[in-house]
Amino acid sequence: MANAILIQMQPSPNGKEASFEKARQMALLSNPAPGSLILLPEMFATGFLPKPESSLAENLETSDAQTAHFLQALASETRCFVLGGGIEAFSQGEFQFRNWTGLFEPGKKFPRALYRKRHPFAEEAELFSPGNELAHFEWEGFQAFPFICFDLRFPEDFRKARILGASLLTVQAEWPASRALHFKTLLRARAIENQCYILACSRAGKDFATSSAFGPNGEELLDANCAENVFQVAISVQHVQKSREKFPLPSPAL
Repeated sequence: MANAILIQMQPSPNGKEASFEKARQMALLSNPAPGSLILLPEMFATGFLPKPESSLAENLETSDAQTAHFLQALASETRCFVLGGGIEAFSQGEFQFRNWTGLFEPGKKFPRALYRKRHPFAEEAELFSPGNELAHFEWEGFQAFPFICFDLRFPEDFRKARILGASLLTVQAEWPASRALHFKTLLRARAIENQCYILACSRAGKDFATSSAFGPNGEELLDANCAENVFQVAISVQHVQKSREKFPLPSPAL
C-alpha cells in the first residue's frame, strides 16, 4: 500500500513564511512514512487570490522562488514527495500570473512535474493565464496527474489523463462550502468514470468544502470535517488494476 497525506490547513494571516512554517509543522506532526505523497491545498500559503498583489507572485525559474524553495526543503526534510504550489509571475498580454502546482521530491533541486491550472475561475481568468498542458508523475507504481480546483468541472481533461495512463488523480482546491455537494459528486464521478483513485486536498474552514478521497469504484475513503487537520489515505495500484479487470470498460481513445 502507498500512503498519501492531505494537509487541510488555513494560510497564516502573517504572510507566506508563516504559512510555510504552519504547513511544515503539520506535515512533521503527521510523522509521515518516507516515500509518502504529501498534498497541500490550492495556493496554500496565501489562500486563493484571483487578483493578488504582484509582490506575492514568484518567478519559478529563479533561485529566490520562496514557495518552490520551501516545498523542495520540505520534501527533503520529510523524505516524502510533496505536491504544492501558488502564484507564478507571468506576463503575456493582460495576463500577469499563473496558478501552479508542482511535485517535489527529496534531494532534488527542481520539481519532477509542473502543472498550471487549465481553467481559471471567474475573476481569476482576468489576470491568470490558463495552462495548456497536462502534467504527470510516477509515484509508488501510480501514474499520477494533478489538477487544481475549478479544473474538476471539465471531465474531458480527466479523460485525457486516463487515456495517457492515469491511475491516480489529485485535486488541490479552495472550493466553497456552498457547493460542497458539487465537489464530492464531481470527485466521485471522475473516480468512477476513469477507474482511478482521486485525492482532493482542500483549504480548512467552515466556508470551504472538505478534503475528500475516492477509490476507482467510487468508494469513499475519507470523511473529513472542516477543521485544520492532516488526513492519511492508504491506496494501492493493484486495486486499480483489479477493479479494471473485474469491470473492463471500453478502452478510451483520443
